[in-house]
Amino acid sequence: MTDNSVDSAATRIQTRAVRVISAATGITTMSTTLWFPFLPLFMLQVGARDPADAIFWVAVAQSVQGVLRLISAPMWGVLADRQGRKKMFVRTLYSAALTTFVLSVIGAPWQASIALGLHGLLSGFVPAAIALTSVTVPDGKLKSALSLVTGSQYMGTAIGPMLGAALVLVLGYRGAIFSSGLLVIAVATAVIYLVPADMVKKKEDAAPATLEPFRPTFQLVLATFIYFLLFALNSFRGVATPIALQGIAGEDVTHIVGVTFALGGMASALGIWLLAGRMFKKHTLGNTLVVTTLLLAAAHFLLAHADSVFQFMLWFTAISLLNAAMAPVTNTLIAFNVSRARRGTAFGLASGAQAIAFMAGPMAAAWFATFSLQMGFAVLGGTMVCLAILIRVALKEPQANAQVKAA
Repeated sequence: MTDNSVDSAATRIQTRAVRVISAATGITTMSTTLWFPFLPLFMLQVGARDPADAIFWVAVAQSVQGVLRLISAPMWGVLADRQGRKKMFVRTLYSAALTTFVLSVIGAPWQASIALGLHGLLSGFVPAAIALTSVTVPDGKLKSALSLVTGSQYMGTAIGPMLGAALVLVLGYRGAIFSSGLLVIAVATAVIYLVPADMVKKKEDAAPATLEPFRPTFQLVLATFIYFLLFALNSFRGVATPIALQGIAGEDVTHIVGVTFALGGMASALGIWLLAGRMFKKHTLGNTLVVTTLLLAAAHFLLAHADSVFQFMLWFTAISLLNAAMAPVTNTLIAFNVSRARRGTAFGLASGAQAIAFMAGPMAAAWFATFSLQMGFAVLGGTMVCLAILIRVALKEPQANAQVKAA
């Protein structure tokens, strides 16, 4: 067999693997967003006293999830580098299914903390998918591969809420949540058979190889901080939006919430496929990120002043578009500021940052819900202005060929 034939076969295997990882990420995200946008409304059904109380219990549950993920994520990241990223990805998928099964049988708002706590301890499928993708393709194809995975994730967020709204009408909240878990089990099983295992180097005696030291640079920390902020702001909006829409519409808003999150998901996918690729260009990355962040700030200020459902949907969609466009860039910044051998560890660190975001965003939403969610959205806008300044002053473009060492 010629070298060209071998290269062609390897390329086909890599392409199939990335497509399966992307599909699995998208479908699992769809299954999660099938019920997550309605979680505050579900809390009202199982015993929350009022909308502010419902947001409080969602925030508590997400904080428990965040604490446990903060504890477990670094361990899972190191284990991924030693045992294989595919194993960790499959584990996170089955764990996501377990979360939904537990959530579907809760009888009081506080019990949501049990379900989301299990998710924080055992799951975290998006960082696991990104880590697996980052070692599946050559670095020259990393940007396009990560864009495909992230784009599929956001397509899942587009389809999930609309499907969830339909299933809630037919099966109720519990039935919709339980059904999503069955779908995730099917996805996890498919990944086992369709994605090849990533190679983890071992010594001849089969003992685990000694990993090179993990020395996080300032740029890695900065990229992880941007990653944290994007998730924190997204978590704030995700928890606050159903209650904010209820305050504007003053009626049953299940269908309105479904449409709003679906529009946000479609805009997110467009942000990935139309904008993200144009952002990661040599000598322009920093300026492009600054402009995008300032546009995000402006959209949040406009969201804070929305006084109709149409206006809220419009600015929510714009925010989703811009927020998503930054996601593959942030993931690539993290990957390019660490060696291939340590990318599981790096994205374990990112998962820990995500965990803190899952605590900070909902808790901030719960606090602002006691007096003004509109003020909360305005504060998010101010936060993005500060982030734009930080990016302008501190971010350096990654030099993939010089900084990323082959595993």
